[in-house]
Amino acid sequence: MTKNHYIRFRPGPTLQLFMAMILFVASAAVVSGGNLPLWEEAAFWTFYNLPNFVEPYLLAITQLGNIFVLFGLAIFYAVYRRYGILLKLLLSGCLAYVVSGVAKDLLGRGRPAEFFSDLVVRDYIVRGPGFPSGHAALATAIAVTLSTVLPRKHKWWVMTVLIGGVSISRVFLGVHLPMDVVGGIAVGWACGEVFKYVDIVDKTKHPKPGITDKLRKKKGKAKKSSKRKQKGLKAKK
Repeated sequence: MTKNHYIRFRPGPTLQLFMAMILFVASAAVVSGGNLPLWEEAAFWTFYNLPNFVEPYLLAITQLGNIFVLFGLAIFYAVYRRYGILLKLLLSGCLAYVVSGVAKDLLGRGRPAEFFSDLVVRDYIVRGPGFPSGHAALATAIAVTLSTVLPRKHKWWVMTVLIGGVSISRVFLGVHLPMDVVGGIAVGWACGEVFKYVDIVDKTKHPKPGITDKLRKKKGKAKKSSKRKQKGLKAKK
């Protein structure tokens, strides 16, 4: 094998879906006991104690996991008539939103304020259990879906901001523990992979043949036949 030839392994959507499910099950197993492992507590304080000057930036980044961002992207692609990616975003994003909500109710893990009584929560509106993070789930689903249409040079930094930035911001703001965002990433990853390579046909670009199409074909054939007759007459002359 020469230097210019190498093997690149790219897991398909089925394998990635399976990997996401394993990640979710593993993270759910960690939090199911209701205890906070020492290593997770150490990871939480590492991100929570980031320098104060990053707070306004992370407050802005955390909004990328908001459901209104999903609707904003849907409107953007609707304006440009990119209905395929629009539907994929809505399907994967809404599925991630619903699945994360159901998982919260089933597992019912508390938020950091329930583990640390003196914790200052930096976010404004939080409610319900903590695992999995809905913001991380939705941001990851959006990132995975957008990765199918974004150029390579933009894809990786968009995914880094959406997945990494939103996840770190949720811990820094004191509204999620590290395993909450890991579980959210797993949910969003799985939901994104479900619809990532679904083919959605835009009927406005590929309309079903109707009466007008049939009439156009008949007119086209009539024009061709008349041109042939005219050429034949000219040849005889």
